[in-house]
Parts: sequence; structure tokens; C-alpha cells
Amino acid sequence: MRRTILCLALVLAGLPAARADERVAVARALIEKTVARTLTDGFRQAAAGTLAKLSPELAEQARPEIDRTFVQERANLVDALSKEYAQKFSEDELRHISKIYDDPVYQRFQALNADPNSLVSGITKETVTKLMNLLALTSLTQKPGEASPAAQPPAAPKP
Repeated sequence: MRRTILCLALVLAGLPAARADERVAVARALIEKTVARTLTDGFRQAAAGTLAKLSPELAEQARPEIDRTFVQERANLVDALSKEYAQKFSEDELRHISKIYDDPVYQRFQALNADPNSLVSGITKETVTKLMNLLALTSLTQKPGEASPAAQPPAAPKP
């Protein structure tokens, strides 16, 4: 009897760890099909653009190190985010989020937003450019040697 209770206690003690491991696995699958995929696509495009500017010899020399570093950093990102999401969301919530990403309508929505040739991307880029220009112009209005408003001491209270 004592042995049975001890075995049951050991089995039950392992259940929360097994559930946590499953939650991390579900989070990892979610990260792989969302953040990691986007990172991979973006990095491959950026790396191709960077390597295209180099001589063929230098590009071939740099490519293995770039690829190796990317694989390591991507793995670190997936591990860290999987653990964080597993702590912040239940397994059911993670599965729900995953279903949203699997939805064909959502995938079409994401594809439209990610397509640099879409009108949606053009509208977004135009607005971001206008806002960045506004900030640049605002910073140019400050006269040389003049402290920025944030750097000036507050005015003394009037009696």
C-alpha cells in the first residue's frame, strides 16, 4: 500500500511539469509559424541585399558566418519566446491563437499587409514617411546652441 501511494505521488508530481512542457511545445509551434517565419523571410531578403553589394568572393566568404549566426539567434529567439508565451498564456489560449493564424482569411489579411507592392503597404509607407518627415522638420526648427524644451529647467513658480 505504501509503495502504491509513493508511486502515485511521484506520477502526480510529474503532471504539472508535463503540462508545462506541452504548453512550451504549443508556444514553440506558434512562434515557428509566426514570429520566426517573419524573421526568417525578412532576414533572408536583407541578407541577399547586403551580400549582393559585396564582391562575389567576399559574399561567399561572409555567407556561412551570416547563416550560422542567424540560425543560432533564431533558435535563441524561439526558445525565449516559447518559454515566455508558455508562462503568459494557457495551453488552450495558445491553441486558440494558433487557430487564428491558421485561418485562411487571416492569412490573406497578413499577406496583403506584408506585400510591399500592395496598395495597403503603399498607404502605410506614405503615412509613416509623412510622420517621420514631420519629426525631422520639428527637430530642424531648433536654433543651434538653443536647448531643447525638454532640457530646459522648469520655470520658477510666480509668487
